Formats: sequence, C-alpha cells, structure tokens
Amino acid sequence: MHRRSKRILMGLGIIIVALAVTYGVLLIRATAKLCQAYAALAADGRPMQAAEILPPKVSDANNAAVLYQSAVLLLKGQPAGDKSLYERLTDRASERLGEDERRQLIGQEVVANALSLVEQGTRRPACQFEHDNGRVLQVEDAPPLDDMRNLASLMMTRARFEAQTGAPTKAWDLLVTQLRFADSLRGDLSSSTQFTRLGLAGWACRTMRRLCETAPPDRQHIRTIEDLLKRQEDIEPLIRAIDGERLLIGEWFFHLPRQELDKTLWKEKEQNKNNIAPPALLKAEHRISFLILAFKPRLLADHAAYLQLMRKRVQLLQGPYRTWRQAEEFMQIPRRSFLAYKLIGYSGSDKESYCRWLADMRVTRAGLALLQYKQAHSACSETLEALGLGELIDPFTDKPLHYRPEGEGFVVYSVGDDLKDNGGAPRREREDSDPRHKPIEYDIVWRFPNPENRDKPK
Repeated sequence: MHRRSKRILMGLGIIIVALAVTYGVLLIRATAKLCQAYAALAADGRPMQAAEILPPKVSDANNAAVLYQSAVLLLKGQPAGDKSLYERLTDRASERLGEDERRQLIGQEVVANALSLVEQGTRRPACQFEHDNGRVLQVEDAPPLDDMRNLASLMMTRARFEAQTGAPTKAWDLLVTQLRFADSLRGDLSSSTQFTRLGLAGWACRTMRRLCETAPPDRQHIRTIEDLLKRQEDIEPLIRAIDGERLLIGEWFFHLPRQELDKTLWKEKEQNKNNIAPPALLKAEHRISFLILAFKPRLLADHAAYLQLMRKRVQLLQGPYRTWRQAEEFMQIPRRSFLAYKLIGYSGSDKESYCRWLADMRVTRAGLALLQYKQAHSACSETLEALGLGELIDPFTDKPLHYRPEGEGFVVYSVGDDLKDNGGAPRREREDSDPRHKPIEYDIVWRFPNPENRDKPK
C-alpha cells in the first residue's frame, strides 16, 4: 500500500474516531441533563408515572361528556333557516342577530331541553373526553372545548332571557348549572380544559353581576354559588393537568420510534395553514430539519429542556403572581430546543390567566355577600371582614381586595395584572389602536348599582 493511501486511511480513521468520541460525549452530556431533569421533578414531588394521575375509566352511563355532546347534537339537529340552531346561536354571524331574533331563537323549547341535558350531566360522577395523542402539537385547542364554551354561552344568554321575561329563579338556576358544568371539567388532564373550566366560572360571574341589577338572587342561590365559586379556586386540577400533559403527551412524544416521530412532525408541518412553499420544497425542508431534530443527543437535550420547562410551569403557578416580563424571564424558554418549544408553546401567561379568573370569582363572592348583608341590614357593610367569608385576597397582590361603600351600593375590586390601584376603574375599549399609546389602566371591579350592567325586562 502506498504511503499516501496509508495517510488517507489513517486520516479517515482519526476523523471517524473523533466523530465517535464527540458523539459519545454529546450523548453522555444530554443523557446526564435528562437524568437531572427527571431527578428535579421527583425532588419536587411531581408524579413520575401516568398511573399515578390517570382517573379510572367511567362508563357512558356515568360520563357527563356523553350528555353534553347529546345537548350539542340536539341543537345541531334543529333547523333554523339555512343553518342549524346551534350554528345560528354560536357562530360569528350570531353577533349580528337583532335582539328580537336572538330572543326568539334562545327562547325555543329545544334550547331548554338541551340545557336540561347539560344540567343532568352535571349530576354524573365524572366527565371524560377522548384525547388524541396524534394532536400532540395542537393540544391547545381540543375540539370538545369549543362545544363546552358554546354551551356555556347559551346558558348565559338563556339566563338573561329568563330574567328579562320575569323568571329570575330559572335564570339563577341556569347560572348555578353553569358553575356545576364548569366544575365537572376539573378531572380532565389537559391544561386547556382547566383554563376553560376557570373561564366558564368567570363568565358566569360577569353574567351574575349583570343580573343583580334587576333580579338579585335569593339567599339559597347565594349560598350555593358561594360554595361552587370557592371550589373553583382550587389550583390543583390545573397543576395535575400540567403533570398529565407531561406524562401522557410529552413522554409519549419523546419516546416515539424514529419512524413514528417523523410521521408526527410531518403531519404537523403538512397541516400548517401558514405554509406557502411548494410541496416538494416543503418535503425537502422537513427531511433536513428532521435529521437535525432526531439526532439522538439533540433529541435527549430537547427532552430534558421540555421537562425543565414543565417543572417551571408548575412552579410558576404555585408561586406568587409575576408580571408578564417576570414570568418570561422565569420560564426562559430556549428557542434552540425546538421540540420542547413546539410542545409547550409559551406558558408564561398561565399564572396571569389563573389570577384573572380567580379575581373575578372573589370579587363576585364579595359582591353577592354584600348584597345579602344589605338586604338583612338595609345598609352596606363597612368592611369585607364583616361578611364572614374569611379574608378575600387579591390574587395579584396577596393583599385584601379593595372595597368601599358608595352611595346606595358598593365598589369592590382587584387591581389586576398591572398591579396598580386605579380606584375601581372598569375596563374600557380603546377607541384607537395606536401601539405607541400606553395600555389602558383598569381594575377587575364590581360597582353596584351600575346602570351599564342593567338588563331591562321586556
């Protein structure tokens, strides 16, 4: 063999050995990071196996989701012009319906029957949806949640209809049903479902404040609502859902065989509506990016980054409120960890969303108790402490809610996410969209009486 050939072979051997050593070092480092991420979760007391959090499977006869879907199908099967009644009442075009037409549609007996199915569902012991792991990169918008939000919207609209037509008891019964409807979602292992649960309760609170102007609830309704709202404050279902996503989606995803991982990522790219590249170029781009993403050390490092982010997500929720910028700094989402970023998205707003809905519920609890106090004593309480609800804390500041008697009523509020006391100023829409203008400053407030919230009977 020629000396030159020997040198070439020796050089290739050195390169191969160097690459193998480099690969081994990268693999060891990535594996160590992954082990550290698992150890940190275990040290925090987070569940490490799906069996620790999976609820037992329930039969259709005990599953509230079956009746909720039956209510949706009932409304979808009812014609209303060129659309179904469900579509007429819930799509964007419904916002343009005249008041008389909306009242005619929402007042139909079939709507009452559908909402009766929802009420029956709230009595069942569990609500379980079917989740598709194949939607792993789109978990933020599970299809059943649209139906749940639409049913809640119909309940609120029907409650206002009942109050306007002289049936306040039916109106408050519907709002109690909505709170029970929201509460039935607490067992679902999806953070989007849990934020929907909080949102449904918050929407009910806003409708309650509106109805109180013309048709305040009786004492029994107030007691029931107080119990249900206090129950909704529990943050554990949300934390459990984040653990569930980590164990049921994240672990499933990062342990996919290479071929299945390729299919999953390609499916997500193929269905992306923002794609403008020709199919051939898109496929070539996918092949190159997949070779990079599926490189074993890189995949293990992404897995470790994902676990670290999910751990921080729980810590963010368990800790005090942080502003958007503080939450972003705390999360420190590594953009180079592409798969981790795709799986979790941005969750720095989790705490803000939770606190916003929590503030709505606590302000409503305080206001309802103030109305009951005023009915019993012919005057508003001088302090919130006198209501017997314990200390009503503003979740944004960890200090008591702001309160003052005002005229014949009261003002009770949370300072909101800007952490600034704006004196109980309600949120108003900006008349212009100039991004150079300062954000509108407002509080999360219930001012009673408030003519702007009044529904006039017809």
